[in-house]
Amino acid sequence: MAKTLEIKLHRAQADFRRSPALYRGYCGGRGAGKTWVGAYDLIRRAQPGRLYMAAAPTFPLMRDATLRSFSGIALRIGFLKDFRRGDMTAVLGNGAEVIFRSADDTDKTMRGPNLSGAWLDEASQMAREAYDLTIAALREGGQQGWLSATFTPRGLQHWTYDVFGRGGPNVAMFHSRTVDNPFNPPEFSDTIRAQYTTAFSQQELDGRFVNLAGAMFNRAWFSVVSEAPREVRRRVRYWDMAATAPKTGLDPDWTAGCAMSEQDGRYWITDMRHVRQSPLLNEQLVKSCADVDGRAVPIVIEQEPGSASIGLIDHYQRHVLQGFAVRADRVTREKQARAMPMAAAAEAGNVTIVAAAWNKAFLDEIEMFPDGGHDDQVDAASGAFGQLATPRSVNMAFAE
Repeated sequence: MAKTLEIKLHRAQADFRRSPALYRGYCGGRGAGKTWVGAYDLIRRAQPGRLYMAAAPTFPLMRDATLRSFSGIALRIGFLKDFRRGDMTAVLGNGAEVIFRSADDTDKTMRGPNLSGAWLDEASQMAREAYDLTIAALREGGQQGWLSATFTPRGLQHWTYDVFGRGGPNVAMFHSRTVDNPFNPPEFSDTIRAQYTTAFSQQELDGRFVNLAGAMFNRAWFSVVSEAPREVRRRVRYWDMAATAPKTGLDPDWTAGCAMSEQDGRYWITDMRHVRQSPLLNEQLVKSCADVDGRAVPIVIEQEPGSASIGLIDHYQRHVLQGFAVRADRVTREKQARAMPMAAAAEAGNVTIVAAAWNKAFLDEIEMFPDGGHDDQVDAASGAFGQLATPRSVNMAFAE
């Protein structure tokens, strides 16, 4: 049965399995089969009566992905003899034991017994200390143990690149693309790639080490036109409101309001307001923009966690924007993930800006994202893009 599974390995996985190197890295895209091959590799390498460790960045990830893949394979080939849930230890058919640990507190979880081998799953989400502590434990029975790491890359400054990407004695590195996994749906890789920029696709789908600093946006992707089409399918004005009023000596966030329109998959940023002022002046600005945009243009305000943001949006709905279509956008994803779809559309030439005085400040900020000092205009623009690009049943609140 195990030999049958071996045949199903694609080339990168098979090369990883055969490698005699003590330290092996398997760097793959999302859904490239990293956890599967890491688990299978550990089961095949486990020697009778020896102790091994499988670790993941957090306990939920270890329980829901690492352990699930390992136990599924071991059961399938009839090689799982016992699992002691109390100490999170699997006993294989040949008497080898595998302890499962999370790396969220390395001093408590990664120190311990000597090991004959270890597998770090999703290693790029772990601190370097997890790797350092693990390799120091690879010395069971007077023999040098081995270590494998499976992960999606996290750039040229990450420790996984220093250890595996640069190479060295007894180190081997293997790359696998998302598209290489024959068990993914046929359209899976292309569907995700359409939402990513080229550089991000190389990292997340091709499993390549890429320097993403300044690579999310390029100002040259945004063509400038004198005016947007008059007849478009949808419009929106999206506001990212500064949490507090500016104070002397500090560098608070700005309030940014992006007006965007869409037609047949093309997007026009028609206006960007970017101010740092008092809450009262913000209210006056939002109201004046609403009057200029017209009541047919929905207004969306970013809702951050906490009651203060909820109260602010309620205030705008009830008192500032009576009669306008206003809704809150409760953000849950981190900023880069929210900006990625617009970045991909811009790289494809589908995002245009209307010539105006605000263009330079917007392009300067977006080109520095996510490493610049402020990202309010990026948040507002990506928020507006998300409203127009995602089919949705919009539930607007009209204040009377």
